[in-house]
Amino acid sequence: MMSPRPMSEDRGSSPYFRHTPLQIIHMVGNFFRIWSIYSMYRYFLQTGASVVLFLFCCLAPAAIIFLTLQKPWKGKPLSNTQVVPSVINGGITALYFILWGKGLKACGPLRAILAEYSGAVLGVLSAVLYGRRGFVWKKVGGLIAMLVSFYFLSQGWAMATYFPFYIL
Repeated sequence: MMSPRPMSEDRGSSPYFRHTPLQIIHMVGNFFRIWSIYSMYRYFLQTGASVVLFLFCCLAPAAIIFLTLQKPWKGKPLSNTQVVPSVINGGITALYFILWGKGLKACGPLRAILAEYSGAVLGVLSAVLYGRRGFVWKKVGGLIAMLVSFYFLSQGWAMATYFPFYIL
């Protein structure tokens, strides 16, 4: 069995340093995503805009940009067995976006964001009960943190006025 090549000490960088730019990009991306969700919620409240029209106006330009960049008409065409699942997947995705937007408008941004991660609670619970026994305390800690956040959510801590960037 071959062992991995040891890191030479003269390079001056630890293996953790290589992941730092990606972690920063991930955190900045999540920040902008959450900020945009709160901004979208505020826009819905102030204007009373239609969720379907808003999503169409956001997704149509993105679809046009991707179509011009990808040029799907130049490649091999989809077979009939691929067209039907693609259309079904597109319909389900459109329904998901509409329901998510209506849920955002009805429940608020924090509840909409946490509802996206409700499946993670079941995944962690399944991993604790049926998974390997290594690092069980981390799994239980994550499960407890998610359950506590859902408890606070049910107590009404999801008001948009409590968001730190509400004044922007």
